[in-house]
Order: sequence, then C-alpha cells, then structure tokens
Amino acid sequence: MTQSFEEEAARTETETVPETETVPEAMVAEFSSLTTAYCWVITEDLLAGYDGTVPSAVGSYGPSDAGLGDLHEALLTGRWFRLTGQDGAACAVGRIYDPGGNNDRAPLDEIGQETWGATTISYRQGGQWDDA
Repeated sequence: MTQSFEEEAARTETETVPETETVPEAMVAEFSSLTTAYCWVITEDLLAGYDGTVPSAVGSYGPSDAGLGDLHEALLTGRWFRLTGQDGAACAVGRIYDPGGNNDRAPLDEIGQETWGATTISYRQGGQWDDA
C-alpha cells in the first residue's frame, strides 16, 4: 500500500533535516588519509620546449611531503590554476587540491616565482581566469 502525498508531506515536515555544516563520519575517514593540507601539481610547462633543451617542470608538485593520495586528489578534483609573469604571459598550468582554502598562493610561492619568475596566480572560474 502506498502513502498519500499528504501523509508523506506531513511526515517530512516533522522529521529533522541533517545539518549540512558537519562532515559525516564516513567522509572524515576519507579525508584523513591525506597527508597534507593541500597539494598542487604542474600539468603544463608553457615555457619548456618539446625538444628537451629546456627542462620541463611537468609533474612537479608540492608541498614536498605530499603523498600519492594527495597527488591523486589534486589531479582528480583540484582546481585549475595558471601562473603568469609580469608581462602577463602564461608560464605554467596545474591543479591544486586545497579543501581548507588557505593555500591559494602556494604554487606561486613554492615553484612559480623561482622557476619562471611568475608574479600572478589565477584560477579557472566560469570559463575565465580570475586572479587570486
């Protein structure tokens, strides 16, 4: 026998809705497997040629203590970022996994400035690059 719409609506109104600001225990275990608070990976080095005369930074990652799980998470679910120089030319593209949102300048600080002289990091939002 099926319930009527009114019975279902009345039952739903009295039930408590789970709080959305808490992380379910099942997800806590998943996130606790990460070894760092964030992880970034360079996926394109736009200044290195394909002939090998300039070493490529593709595959470089940070922080240095990031594990394979962190790299996996960055590559699968991370946000796209782009590093650019003072002249506005793009130097590199990569992905960053930063669930806390506190490390948005990490790729620029940890590799961009030293490797390419990058001055700006932008993130892909709605089909556009927005500066951080």
